This record gives sequence, C-alpha cells and structure tokens, in this order.
Amino acid sequence: MARKRPETRRKAAAARIVQVKRRIHALPLVCSGTLLTRTKVCGKPGCRCAKDPRARHGPYYEWGRMKGGKLVHRMVSEEQAAFLRAAIDNYRTIRRLLRVWEDETVKVMEAQEEHK
Repeated sequence: MARKRPETRRKAAAARIVQVKRRIHALPLVCSGTLLTRTKVCGKPGCRCAKDPRARHGPYYEWGRMKGGKLVHRMVSEEQAAFLRAAIDNYRTIRRLLRVWEDETVKVMEAQEEHK
C-alpha cells in the first residue's frame, strides 16, 4: 500500500484536531476528582445496621479531589453527586481527547518536516 503524501497526511491530522476541538467545546461541565458512594454503620448496638451489612445507612456520596496540592474530600447530596458524575465523566473524556490532539499534532509536525 502506498503511503499518502505528507500534505494529505497533514490535512487529515488537522481535520481530526478540528473534530477533537468540537467535541471538547460541546462538553458543558468539567470537574476532576472521584465520586464515592458509601454506606455507614451508626454505632448504636440495637440498630439493624450493626448486624446486617445490607441494612447500613446511606448511601452517602463523597467527592474527593486535589486542591492546592492536597487531597480534599467533601460530602455531597444525591443531586450534586449526579451533577458531579457527569462533570467527572466529561473531564475524563477531555483528557482522552487531549491525548488524541497531541498525537495528531505530532503527525502534522512530521508531515510538515517531510514536505520540506
């Protein structure tokens, strides 16, 4: 199979970069971190949660993220957890798209070098 010309490869890579930018631009909410769902034992000896793991209290939602170089945790409501879940998914999508963007940028650069 014949290799494509450098200019053709450069244009194809540039077009893929445009697609990546559009996908990133379309994401409305972005947030880093991890969302945990926890159940808890209350500590009262007569409570069902002390004997039955399926009867624990919760679920409670905890959001952990890096802030100022430190890991911070915060309890959030169920509604906030749904909001954060979408924003964290978008953040991870953007990170994957940035890796694609970087790879395509290298292809553009290499095609330009071959074209000279």
